[in-house]
Amino acid sequence: MNPLETILSWSTLSFELILCGFVFIRRVDRVLPFFTAYAYALLGSTIGVWLTYECFGFDSNAAYFAYWISVLVNAAARSLAIVELCRYGLQAYRGIWALVWRFLTGLSVVLLAHAAVDAWGQPRGLAIYGATLDRDLALASIAVLAALFLVRYHYSLDVNPTQRLIAAGICLICAVDVIGNTIIRKLFTGYLFSWFLSSQEAQASWPSVRPQFMHVADIWSAVHLFFFMLSMGIWSFALRKPLLEQSERPILLPAGIYQELSPAINLRLSAFNDRLVELLKP
Repeated sequence: MNPLETILSWSTLSFELILCGFVFIRRVDRVLPFFTAYAYALLGSTIGVWLTYECFGFDSNAAYFAYWISVLVNAAARSLAIVELCRYGLQAYRGIWALVWRFLTGLSVVLLAHAAVDAWGQPRGLAIYGATLDRDLALASIAVLAALFLVRYHYSLDVNPTQRLIAAGICLICAVDVIGNTIIRKLFTGYLFSWFLSSQEAQASWPSVRPQFMHVADIWSAVHLFFFMLSMGIWSFALRKPLLEQSERPILLPAGIYQELSPAINLRLSAFNDRLVELLKP
């Protein structure tokens, strides 16, 4: 790693320690246990990958496997944190939540299968699988969170500020991951710079082009780490105050106020929820 990446890596570790400190002090595990696990997974994977680099070298097979396994672990933990945000926002409406968790389960199976098919037979199978799955999960995460907040906005449901900021940080890092993993996947599958693989002259010229390629990779790595730290800063800011546990049923305003503002909101949402409960009964 170059000096800039080294500085950013240590800064990232510092942000992760600060985030985990907020998570521990605020007892976030009592309200958002999966987001807590995600925060700890980020810190653990960073330390684990760094130790692997120190012990076996940056270009070793151990470093390769450690990095991509950490990508998969973090992607899984982030996905569970997003499911938790959906449950946190919709748990008062059992029918709607029953539909949502079935959809998310089916979507997860589809994405896992798509990544496996995409990586099948490729020489760098783990890297392609990790990049494809992380990219697809990031795209799905943005869509799911956007849909969640659109539904809550449409029905004028209250949105917890902490929940909103956590979702915003996740969306930010997901957007950056979509760009980065798309580029990485195309590099490993040969869709980019494919002419290096098509002729002996091109392959012979690779050593002279490699420094420029690595320079671009270093720039992207720095951009990724910057936005990653920005996301953790948003999460830490969200956790600066204690979390409020959500009640089982939403606290509704007096009936008279609803009649003045929008009398159809509660009826439409309740009817939709009751219909889903009937449809999704086992």
